[in-house]
Amino acid sequence: DMMDRLRQVVNLSKGILKQELGRIQLRIDNGAHERDAVLITVFNPSPQPRSEVVSTVADLPDTGPRGEFRLVDVETGEATIVQDAGRRPYWAVAKHPGDAAAMVKSRRFHIHFEARNIPGLGYAVYKVDRGGMFDHGSLLTAANTLENEYLRATVENDGTITLLHKATGVMYRDLGYLLDNGEAGHAWMHHNPAHDAMIDSRGFPASIALEEDGPLLARLRVDHVMTVPARLEENGGDAWQRLDGVGNNARRSDETREMLVSVYITLRRGAPGLELRVCFCNSAEDHRLRMLFPTRRAGTLCHAESAFDVVTRDTTFGPDSPWRGARGLTFPMQRFVDVSDGAAGLAIINDGLREYEVTQDEDRAIAVTLMRAYQVSLTTVSHRWEERPEMKLAQCPGDHEFRLMIYPHAGDYAAGGVLAAAERFAAPMEPAQAGAHGGDLPPRHGFLHIEPDALALSAFKRAEDGDGYIVRLWNPTDMVVEGAVRFDRPIQSAESVTLEEFSIAPLPIRDNGVALQVGPRKIMTVRVRFEQRQG
Repeated sequence: DMMDRLRQVVNLSKGILKQELGRIQLRIDNGAHERDAVLITVFNPSPQPRSEVVSTVADLPDTGPRGEFRLVDVETGEATIVQDAGRRPYWAVAKHPGDAAAMVKSRRFHIHFEARNIPGLGYAVYKVDRGGMFDHGSLLTAANTLENEYLRATVENDGTITLLHKATGVMYRDLGYLLDNGEAGHAWMHHNPAHDAMIDSRGFPASIALEEDGPLLARLRVDHVMTVPARLEENGGDAWQRLDGVGNNARRSDETREMLVSVYITLRRGAPGLELRVCFCNSAEDHRLRMLFPTRRAGTLCHAESAFDVVTRDTTFGPDSPWRGARGLTFPMQRFVDVSDGAAGLAIINDGLREYEVTQDEDRAIAVTLMRAYQVSLTTVSHRWEERPEMKLAQCPGDHEFRLMIYPHAGDYAAGGVLAAAERFAAPMEPAQAGAHGGDLPPRHGFLHIEPDALALSAFKRAEDGDGYIVRLWNPTDMVVEGAVRFDRPIQSAESVTLEEFSIAPLPIRDNGVALQVGPRKIMTVRVRFEQRQG
């Protein structure tokens, strides 16, 4: 049921996003270009400018030159680097509001290109120049080694990654191996079986393939073929005691299943993090699959994003800790967990994974849970468990896909800009193809800009009573942050308000911006009223 509900949420969100970006696109003035011009607008969902490699498709009419092209910034006239990632014949569907849809014979190009300095909460337009050429080059600097300005990543024979962070000189080894162990718990809590079998991907052959390489993006694929036990067996033990967590005699079965885990490792030019896409098909039951990233950073603390906060948690549990003596404890996170010794650190950023552990050994490994497969068991009173073996989808059968980023940095999580990196990873820039048409907006424009990056944007919306607009920010740091929210139009008034949007106090206005002072670990909500446009 949850999968179906989440699918609906994602589909509705994508539909609303496409519709509203289309409204902005129709207002961009592209009328000066020839009627058959192909334009690509890059939308930036972040409140700060961004420059990064963007991947998209471009459908070009099947006329004129078919081979290569370049992209030109419409406002500056500067050409940007374009990497070809494949092409094929394609029938594009063109819709006209007054007529039926028509099909246009085209060629679909998959490309990567460098989008530069896209304004905060704004966009920039690029034009396809069919007289230009693709750029050529390589991010592969040695066998199974990807390298850019910030990182050098080598995939070892066992499928793990050795990552050099150039700014600090720190080398991280054995990153990205997989551990699969038994799941004797339930929906609320993981329990280990008494007789576990911990399966390590480094004990199996790993195949490595270079899938793509160019001046902007390179990708390696690592295939781990693991053999895991098929299910859990009670082995004469008491299932209710096992579920209560007071002891069990369960074991993993002798029968096994083969599980192929494919890890796609992507490095982009100018990117400070290494992207991972993990794909596998699960046919086993009662097991937990995790991905581990040894940090080998000294210290006893880690940082993890929570709702409107970045929390500090112990990684070693002393005599005063409620977790004293416990091992294998997992904790919740939102988009990242970070381990640092103050001089350097490693963050694992994710898009949808919520459980982690930091191991208490010298590895200080971040273990991210990819999957927990278990039998549904329900109880309202201890020792009174009701089993629901027919609810098989709790065993997570079928295909799974997850996105992560390995993000090394200097200093702690705040100095290393981990939160901003998580924002960019979770909300990528959105490219969209368009044609020539008139409008009242320029080819490059930003609607809202927040400074500094330490302040995170939570909401920008119309006020509940319709009087002005609401901007909600939060400060995750332990220091007072002075900053500003700047808009693309004159401001009539600004005030701080409560979460319920009741007035607190007026705020100073300077140069289409609102000056802010946000306390440590505080949420701040601002109501802004804009001056009425003339004409």
